[in-house]
Amino acid sequence: MAIWLTKERATTGVVFGSTDHFNGLGVFIDTYKNQRPGIVFPYVMAMMGNGTVAYDKEHDGKDNEIAGCSARGLRTASVPTKIRLTYFQETSLKVDLHYKSEDEWTECFETGPLNLPSVAYLGFSAETGELHDNHDIISVDTKNKYYTRDYKQQQNVQEADRRRGKAFHQEKERGSWTWFFLKLVMLGIVVVGGYVGWTMYRTSQRSSRF
Repeated sequence: MAIWLTKERATTGVVFGSTDHFNGLGVFIDTYKNQRPGIVFPYVMAMMGNGTVAYDKEHDGKDNEIAGCSARGLRTASVPTKIRLTYFQETSLKVDLHYKSEDEWTECFETGPLNLPSVAYLGFSAETGELHDNHDIISVDTKNKYYTRDYKQQQNVQEADRRRGKAFHQEKERGSWTWFFLKLVMLGIVVVGGYVGWTMYRTSQRSSRF
């Protein structure tokens, strides 16, 4: 099975079911050994393609590997198998595997600086040969560990808008209550004034009778 971060969209090909001469990163989980002595399979490796270099399929990517590790027991794991890729821009790529026991991550490799395409497509592919495996991808989770400046500015603008909206709502709410109490006071003045006027009118009526 292969995990791709490439400049081009995925198309069918000869490299783990995807195209050769790709531009970007390929991480290969190879469960079948061809011609690569001294290596225990399954084997996990990474390759950077520049659009012209071909994958060395006959020797399981030996000439293309920038880093890799053996993962004995991956195919017969008793826990869900997982792979975690952590990429720091222009700094490193780290790959960890989860297959030995629950919640135990094993570091596979960590590379030096890598330059991935500024716009990359994430993809997955698989291919079987003489032996057949089932590769079921249950879920994929992606996260941005460090936010860009533009993202932070956008978040700050949204937060400022949210605060202004909240302040406006509170001010509007306070204004509504102030107007309510003002109308209540005015109504009280009108009622009191009316009562006083009615009382004075009755008094003057009684005085005129005598």
